[in-house]
Amino acid sequence: MVMFKYQRRVHVYETDLMGIVHHSNYIRYCEEARVQFFVENEMLDTSNKAVFSLTVVDLKFKYLKPLRYGDHFHIHLQFKAHGARLFIQYKIFNSQEQICVLSETTHCSLDENFKVLRLDEKLIQNLSEKHKESSWTETWL
Repeated sequence: MVMFKYQRRVHVYETDLMGIVHHSNYIRYCEEARVQFFVENEMLDTSNKAVFSLTVVDLKFKYLKPLRYGDHFHIHLQFKAHGARLFIQYKIFNSQEQICVLSETTHCSLDENFKVLRLDEKLIQNLSEKHKESSWTETWL
């Protein structure tokens, strides 16, 4: 079971001259999906402190099949907290339900001096509540 699904279509400015999505845009797609999850679940901190609240410290991508201009696609997300780190994995599917990209971002909380902090207990509790019907699948990436 997937915890969250985000969908949209590819815009022309995201592609090269052959109409294929430039690899850097997949990072943006994952960011859009992650932010949308937090917005929809009222877990996004918009205060000045939020600049340091959940920082990407690692990023992995495996490109399997390109998306093209006009393609509709959707992204499935799954979350796992471990120690001071939050792991988010993404599967990007085209409209034919083929997996195009597998990705993982690792996040941690930082203070204004860039010191790593424990993950916010409220965040972990909220993720656990939203994620209680699904389980982490290690084989995504």
